[in-house]
Amino acid sequence: MGSLFPSGTTIQILTFLQIAHLATGQFRIHSPDNTVIGVAGEDTILPCSLSSPRVPLSPVVQWTLVRPFKSIEVSSYNGGSQTERQGEGYQGRTEFFTSQLSKGNLSLMLKNIRVTDKGKYTCRVDISDWHGEAYIELEVTAPYRILPPNNPVIGVIGADIILPCQLSVTTLSGSFKVQWKLLRSSALVHEVSYNGGIQAESEGEKYQDRTELFFTEMTQGNLSLKLKHVQASDKAEYICSLDSDSWYDEMVVELDVTGKFRILPPSHPVIGVIGKDVILPCRLSDTIIPTNIIVQWTLIQPSKKPVKILYNGRFSEDQQNERSWGAMEVFSTEWTKGNMSLKLNNIQLPDRGKYLCSVAAGDWNDKVAIELELKATGNRQRGGEFRRAGQGHRKAPAKRTKKHNVKKKAE
Repeated sequence: MGSLFPSGTTIQILTFLQIAHLATGQFRIHSPDNTVIGVAGEDTILPCSLSSPRVPLSPVVQWTLVRPFKSIEVSSYNGGSQTERQGEGYQGRTEFFTSQLSKGNLSLMLKNIRVTDKGKYTCRVDISDWHGEAYIELEVTAPYRILPPNNPVIGVIGADIILPCQLSVTTLSGSFKVQWKLLRSSALVHEVSYNGGIQAESEGEKYQDRTELFFTEMTQGNLSLKLKHVQASDKAEYICSLDSDSWYDEMVVELDVTGKFRILPPSHPVIGVIGKDVILPCRLSDTIIPTNIIVQWTLIQPSKKPVKILYNGRFSEDQQNERSWGAMEVFSTEWTKGNMSLKLNNIQLPDRGKYLCSVAAGDWNDKVAIELELKATGNRQRGGEFRRAGQGHRKAPAKRTKKHNVKKKAE
């Protein structure tokens, strides 16, 4: 008996029946890695596979980036027409493994990864009346980062200062833009566009002829800014940013400003009374004083090693323990007003000596010595020595006078 259908029609029906049979549960889509970590500027593969004894040659595969309230088409492949469609922003950046589709490989190669590619992706496949989905998370890491500086940087009025900005790598290639600007106002300080050579360079209006970058060192990761002739108004927070084709990073540098201060020397030694408190004066000249300064007090005594009493706002624990008879104080809330004085409570004999007060701000510093002499209550200082209050002493010998023979008058 002859067939009711032409041979071509019979093949199509058999193919349909095979797909329908497979679609009843023999397809399973999955991703071996739920999270993929890619490096900005490089290529990566978003894995997705279909497990089945046989995969039809005409699946429709669609990759989508899931964003809040919307989905962005990345790339899709129609096995029937063997055509690929790339979404906006992905032209020339995606590729399917078409020769391996029949083996169930639905993975997508994403080229030249960008920071904006980070997110959750959906791999969807449609075969006849069946469809399945798998989800893959793409994390994007930096090929470099800007190293955090030791804030703040302190500049001296009238001098030059370097605001540091250093990459974690020593090789920077391709095209990129380096920009320095103020954090609060976003006002431009200095900007350079680079592509194998300086393409464009500009300075902010306030910084004309006062800033420069180290062009020969930029490709080695040095993006630091040299600020010339520091002014009091330059005190601010600055942003150093690097924007390349595949990555962006930024970092904040704080600039504090100081004048060329000097410590006013005392006109005479400080005389303290045993058992009383005394203040060793250390005051700066009237000028601009930064918030972040380093104050140090050191005790210098004959035939002894110098003893560091205070450094950067903290007293030496050893010196505090040794000086058990009284506390020591500084006026740290008045440092920005120039008062770096040291207070010694209940002074005693071991406190006598020369005290060195030194103040540093950035590359500028000054120091001065203050002599502390002691006297006892109610006793005069004599020959550089003194007696304790209430202590007995030997009576001085009576002054001798010459004897004269005097004749008595006769009565």
